Amino acid sequence: MKHIYLLLTFLVALTGFGQGTPIITMIADGDESGGTPEVLEIYANGTVDFTQYSLQNQTNSGTTWGHDFDLSPLGTVTDAFVYVYSNKQNSTDVFALNYPSVTTNKLDASSASILNINGDDRVRIIETNSGAVIDTYGVDGQDGTGTAWEYKDGYAKRLNGTGPDPVFVEANWEFHNGGLNGHGAVQDGTTYESIIGVGTYTPPTSVSPVLAITSPTAGQVFSPVTTSVDVVFTVQNFTVGNPGNGVDGHIHWRLDGGSWNMKYDTNPITLNGLTSGSHTVDLKLVDNSHNDLNPPVAANVTFEIATYTVVHTIADLRSGNVGDYYHYDGEAFTIGGQTYQSGSMKGYAQDATGGILAFVPSGMTTNTPNLGDGITDVKGQLKDFHGVLEIELTEDFVMTGNNQPQTPQVVTLADYNANHDDYESELIQFNNVTIDPNGDTQFQSNTNYNVTDGTDTVVLRTAFFDLAGENIPTNSVNITGIGSEYNGTAQIFPRDINDIVDANAIAENNIDGLEVYPNPVINKQVFVTSASADVKQIIIYNVLGKAVYQTEINNGQAINVGQLKAGVYMMKIIENGQVGLQKLIIK
Repeated sequence: MKHIYLLLTFLVALTGFGQGTPIITMIADGDESGGTPEVLEIYANGTVDFTQYSLQNQTNSGTTWGHDFDLSPLGTVTDAFVYVYSNKQNSTDVFALNYPSVTTNKLDASSASILNINGDDRVRIIETNSGAVIDTYGVDGQDGTGTAWEYKDGYAKRLNGTGPDPVFVEANWEFHNGGLNGHGAVQDGTTYESIIGVGTYTPPTSVSPVLAITSPTAGQVFSPVTTSVDVVFTVQNFTVGNPGNGVDGHIHWRLDGGSWNMKYDTNPITLNGLTSGSHTVDLKLVDNSHNDLNPPVAANVTFEIATYTVVHTIADLRSGNVGDYYHYDGEAFTIGGQTYQSGSMKGYAQDATGGILAFVPSGMTTNTPNLGDGITDVKGQLKDFHGVLEIELTEDFVMTGNNQPQTPQVVTLADYNANHDDYESELIQFNNVTIDPNGDTQFQSNTNYNVTDGTDTVVLRTAFFDLAGENIPTNSVNITGIGSEYNGTAQIFPRDINDIVDANAIAENNIDGLEVYPNPVINKQVFVTSASADVKQIIIYNVLGKAVYQTEINNGQAINVGQLKAGVYMMKIIENGQVGLQKLIIK
């Protein structure tokens, strides 16, 4: 068999038998006006049908590949270089000026996003139909800023005789970060072609078979709900198929050391019925008689299906590790949330130990908690969202059927600025503050406004839809909202206009027809009615001015105050932005 295979290898080398391979050989981040042109040089090693391939990029610190760009317009190319470039809609064709010798085999990607790159971004070639990765520049999921492979205002060139590399190999490149800074045909008359050189790469001379697994990646951790994983791989210099003319052999694969399976194509392998824990997939190339090649050609990858760590309090959840999966089995109560156009939801809940932001992907739940509704069995992955800890749900949560509106914690702006992490995703309240309208008369959506008490300042952000379009108060107000931050800057999110009330409204009653009865309360229930059927927000304060109870009711709905001790209280009723105050006696 060894002599036969060596003969086949020799014949392949002579005839160029089989599909060629595209290889990324240069990437450049131009420094002309607007940071142009960005260029990718690709070598067609053998005969490459570019209708089978696409480009993808991954930008900044992102971990998702996207902006798929079809390379079909390049057609079929044999043993030659092609160029994909972007002038970023620049009216001047700075690519033509800087690469004057490139007159054919070029593809303008200016109208796409694939080459909106900036020295720290990654680019790869994939097989369009299978998603198999052919060649990659840059470390997957890593912002290139400050790395050896950064190419900002510069370029990188592949070393001769290397590649393609489905997983980036830094040693196969030379780097010139900043090498184009200040230069360019427009800037100083020096073309980038004269600095970089084009078409200088020479391909590998070896035609040895190559087998590489591109997905999953080594050590990749999947959600605990995962039961199926696709194994994507590439094969080079070896034709896979059923025995016949021009077929070199096929693939054997196994899961977790089990029996070998035969595969006669290069489509992804779908693993079903997976359970939590570590799994290893082995692949190898074999000849038409099922014999290993000599030398053997094999690949393997080990990945993991995660398990949930059970926590009983939100404080324990917040002390977890970002990226790990958790199951919160305590009871928390909702303090705010909303649904987005995509169908996804963001909600906030807190228990006696802390608060948490929960992200619910589209279609995962049909639950729509109201303020104060209890939830439990929250399962998901802990993530960092611009400095805010959030749990991204992997399964639907459970409603407990209990309702316990949460009382806001009154916080000074100075304390909040100094310790905002202590109040993150909890219901808080600022008293006697004013809002800088920043030239607006009404709140605009997703906009920052400064809130001040005359000494300190905190950002109010209109993150909730219901606040947009409401008039911005010009007088001193009390603001209730959810504590948050954006990359270290403290913020508060009022949920609607009822969270912003006149600080002096304590002595006013602007609600038409307001009645609170019975008063004194003798059977633990009190009713609030008015001339309007609008929803009413109820806040009850003790004699020290601390809010001890909060809820929302419909007109005439009973309020159960059984948990409050006998004594004198002050009840604040907020209806449609109007405020009423009523002394309340509980016996």
